[in-house]
Amino acid sequence: NHFSTKHYALLFAPGVYPECDFEVGYYVQAAGLGAAATDVSFTGNKSGPFVPALNKYLKAADYATIAYDGSGLCLDTFWRAAENFSVSTTEPLRWAVSQAAPLRRVHVENDVEFGDGGAYASGGVFANGRVGGDIKYIAQQQWFTRNVEIGGAASGGAWNLTFAGCTKNVPTPGTVDGNAKMRITVEKQPVARVEKPFIVLTEDEKWELHVPQATRDFTSGPALDASTGDQRDFAKVKVCKMRSDDKDPLDVVAYNTLDAEDERITTDLQSALDDGKDLVLCPGTFYLTKTLVVRFPNQVILGLGLSTLIAPQDGSPCIRVLANKPGVTIAGITVEGSMQKKSPTMISNFMGSTNSDGVRSLIDFGEPGKEDPGDPKNPGALIDIFARVGGVNLEREKVSTDILIRIHSGNVIGDNLWLWRADHCQLRPNELPNNPKLPLYWQVRSGECGVKTALDVKGNDVHMYGLFCEHTTEHQMIWSGSRGGVSFYQCELPYDVLIGDFTGYVGYNVEDTVTSHKGRGVGVYSNFQVDKVMGDSGFLHPEDGDIDLIHPFTVFLDGVDGSGIKGIINEVGETADFGRKGQPCRP
Repeated sequence: NHFSTKHYALLFAPGVYPECDFEVGYYVQAAGLGAAATDVSFTGNKSGPFVPALNKYLKAADYATIAYDGSGLCLDTFWRAAENFSVSTTEPLRWAVSQAAPLRRVHVENDVEFGDGGAYASGGVFANGRVGGDIKYIAQQQWFTRNVEIGGAASGGAWNLTFAGCTKNVPTPGTVDGNAKMRITVEKQPVARVEKPFIVLTEDEKWELHVPQATRDFTSGPALDASTGDQRDFAKVKVCKMRSDDKDPLDVVAYNTLDAEDERITTDLQSALDDGKDLVLCPGTFYLTKTLVVRFPNQVILGLGLSTLIAPQDGSPCIRVLANKPGVTIAGITVEGSMQKKSPTMISNFMGSTNSDGVRSLIDFGEPGKEDPGDPKNPGALIDIFARVGGVNLEREKVSTDILIRIHSGNVIGDNLWLWRADHCQLRPNELPNNPKLPLYWQVRSGECGVKTALDVKGNDVHMYGLFCEHTTEHQMIWSGSRGGVSFYQCELPYDVLIGDFTGYVGYNVEDTVTSHKGRGVGVYSNFQVDKVMGDSGFLHPEDGDIDLIHPFTVFLDGVDGSGIKGIINEVGETADFGRKGQPCRP
């Protein structure tokens, strides 16, 4: 079910659940319904949600990223979530995941393990937690940990562990004894903090939407009790259901045809927003016929089960937050690019986005050209947002957008964003894989799943905590707002570009107009599989101004001999190439 339209939310009423262990699979969210994390408790020897390594039946020769026979891998454990519960068990909580698989608002009395033996992993985000024992990152390439109380030791990992707002036994920043490849980055007091809204079932069996108050006050450690801020009755919440007859991606025509049911659902969602209601999206896939427009401050759009919004087919975004609407929160959803319709009068062009500048996107926070400084005391928020083009839709040559997410407003906070142009897709019926070493999927090639840029930030005072941008064909990230920053960044450059097609593009681009910017624990990786592409640099930023990158690095993950990344920052520094495979290059 790696590419499925089926989504599930496992919601646990307040109570104690002894010996209740269950694997959390693709598009599954496990969540407690308590006002405090301890209201839902998993107890016993082995209890609660877990994620193991996948594909342990495969031998190392059968799959290029299997470390050894039987190890399996965690590189594909995407699109799942667990939150708002406590675990008091003998065995550790195993959460062996990669991107788009957050663990948040949990209290674990014993250990947490973010890996499974020697299985390769590429995570990940753990936010707002308390751990009584050790945190073991095991074989994780990188990991971001935010506002977590660490009772024991934190160990393992390969290249980059970044901590923000954590307390107790936080590792010492810098190098690690016994692992020359690793760097520890610590932000003691994050500039801003947002926590994800969550649903509560009260003692008298009423439903509430709890919306924690965002803050720019310096805070550290977890916030797991019931004092969360705004508690909203469900009378002001629209609970939105998907189609009763979900579409089959294998039926390409039906899957890409919008009908009256899609129009009705889209209209219902917009009507609720226009009435000032919050939206809670039930698990499933929503095929939008037009953009959902957020017109009021402080509105919330919350997805359950990683509910997916498929973008309108004219290039318009799934969601547009109008300018000067502070406090809007979008959380827990996947936004996905659609098959784009061609203009009937212009054969080579798409019909055109309803964005005022005509640029296609999946989320627009704010509006192009409209002044919007935002509100530092009431910032907007994007939390657990996963954007993608490619994967499910078999029309891989026709699904596309220009930029996955654009932020025009100021004072917007991101917390765990994976912005992904697919590097692999679902195989068509009876289709053979185009890379025998990677037999499970189709490896995306030039002209498929088109996306230029993952994130474009134009607003000032924008901060990202846990940002992942991957595989787009131009700059992965463009940052032109000032006084912003990124705490933890993981980026893979596109696998499929050809020589000459990637000249001048980088993984992390801070524009020359920016006067101040800070990046902490930021890495750019290459895996050019098709051609001898040598990227100019991992990072670009102005030589003047208050620009500070802490522990930046580049890595040659894999790829064609003769490919890699020539410089680290501004085309200066060591070259990450085949001869340094798996070895971080640092200034």
